[in-house]
Amino acid sequence: MSTVSTTGSKIIKRFWQQYISIYKLPILLTILLVIIVAGGSAVYPLLINWSYNTIDSGNIDNLYIIILIIPLVAFLKGVTNYLQINSANKISLNIVGNFQKDFFAKIIKSNIEIIDENGPANLISRINNDSNLIAQSLERVINSLFKDGLIVIVLIGTMFYLNWKLALITFISLPFVIIPIYKIGQKINKISKDSQIQLGFLTTILNQSFQNIQTIKSYQLEERETLNVNSEISQRINFMHRLFKMRYSILPIIEIIAGVSIAILIIYAGIQISNGTSTLGELTAFITALLMLSEPTRSLGTLNAIYQEGLAALSRQYKLYDDAFIINDVENAIQFNDISENIIFDNVSFKYSNSDRNILDNVNFNIKKNTRNYIIGESGSGKTTIFKLLLRLYEASDGKIFFDNSEISKYKLNSIRSNISSVFQNTLIFNDTLYNNINLDNQNININFESLMQDLNIDEFSNKLSKNFDTIIGVDGVSLSGGEMQRIAIARAIIKNSPILLLDEATNSLDSINELEINKTLDKYFEEKTVIIIAHKLSTIKNADNIIVLKDGKVMGEGTYKNLEKTNHYFNELINSSLIT
Repeated sequence: MSTVSTTGSKIIKRFWQQYISIYKLPILLTILLVIIVAGGSAVYPLLINWSYNTIDSGNIDNLYIIILIIPLVAFLKGVTNYLQINSANKISLNIVGNFQKDFFAKIIKSNIEIIDENGPANLISRINNDSNLIAQSLERVINSLFKDGLIVIVLIGTMFYLNWKLALITFISLPFVIIPIYKIGQKINKISKDSQIQLGFLTTILNQSFQNIQTIKSYQLEERETLNVNSEISQRINFMHRLFKMRYSILPIIEIIAGVSIAILIIYAGIQISNGTSTLGELTAFITALLMLSEPTRSLGTLNAIYQEGLAALSRQYKLYDDAFIINDVENAIQFNDISENIIFDNVSFKYSNSDRNILDNVNFNIKKNTRNYIIGESGSGKTTIFKLLLRLYEASDGKIFFDNSEISKYKLNSIRSNISSVFQNTLIFNDTLYNNINLDNQNININFESLMQDLNIDEFSNKLSKNFDTIIGVDGVSLSGGEMQRIAIARAIIKNSPILLLDEATNSLDSINELEINKTLDKYFEEKTVIIIAHKLSTIKNADNIIVLKDGKVMGEGTYKNLEKTNHYFNELINSSLIT
């Protein structure tokens, strides 16, 4: 029915071993139901033949048995068919659901480069749309390949039982159906892959439009975005139409071949009846079986198209799954609690796997315990990448990072992240209560929560909310200002109470007055902690213990403000050009 490439065979075998095989018992029970449904299909033409023979023999009274048999067969077949379809649907949904869970778990635990490269919208499209195609394909395989396939076999067997010569004439045309099915399936596989990629683009552009709605409206870009989305939707329609057209193009081929076969069949059957080698009852029963054969045959004809779409989707998801790289602990990894002396970057370089450009290039610096350190530089100089390497969101391409005398890779990953608090530029707000957004992992708070809320002025806006800290603040914090979200992020870092803090322009959304107050709060809560801050504001770096100056991924200088002002030309350039203001 369908041809599977070597790669396709490997993917199917892998999917079977990982996800399908655990449902062997439910699948076997479903197949048992399929056998009952198929057996019921064979009864009808046999009953017709028996009825004609009964009439010919003059035993009319025996026909009353039909009144009991046909409703009973119909009832059993209808109930069994319902149970079988329901079972197949449940099995396919559970299989794909398990795959979705594993897929998400692998992506969320992996190096974040896979998310950066593919984009959130494209990944969502993979998890939802590709998985739907796999589920539909699985369900059709169970329903069509097993049920319709078995019905076809049973009906063909019935036809050979009734009249083997007529059956042979009927199925001479079978190769003329199989070849087009194979050819069409190959084309559908390619179109389906392209269609799924395009769907990722459409999802991305829709996500981009809704996320950037304020910018779109302020720059009056509605028409441009509408044209872009319309273009993608038009392409989507084109792909879907091509798929639909290819999927059902087999039907007229089947109809034409079936029509020619029936015409030849009737002529030959007429000759047999006139010669007395067949009966009208036998012919009627045979044609009934043949007509009943048409629906499952059509279903099998379009199955290859659905299967190819599902295979293309499964192939795409497995590729992404395999590309996702999880940073694991080394054997005998040690616990990290805090540094005793320093954090050292030793000739550290970093570049993305799909790029030749170094984001960081032989970076060297030394950060001492319980000091306040600032990283400054132009946009794109690699400042945030340093934070991501410290959190092991990425692995360095070259060089080494040390916590004291041990490489960062020697420590347990969970212990590193448990003892480093971070505040990034873009604060993520969950669709949850204000309190749960502040205390993310519901840990025991070792500081006075109310005092912290007052120090960060969070109580000012929380008191205006309908349920105070128990108020759901919405997806992406739509009800909060940028400054309010930034205060929440800072509160998270303080509550976590880690010995090392990474602050990526943590006060850039605050006005000057609030920024001064928040900095005082940071001084209060971040005493005796190692603090690394990315900053663009001159007012915040003058009292730094150490400043690291970056340019194009390279360290241009390191030292105190006064020392750099005296000795570092690029540092003075930044100040004079107001890149640090």
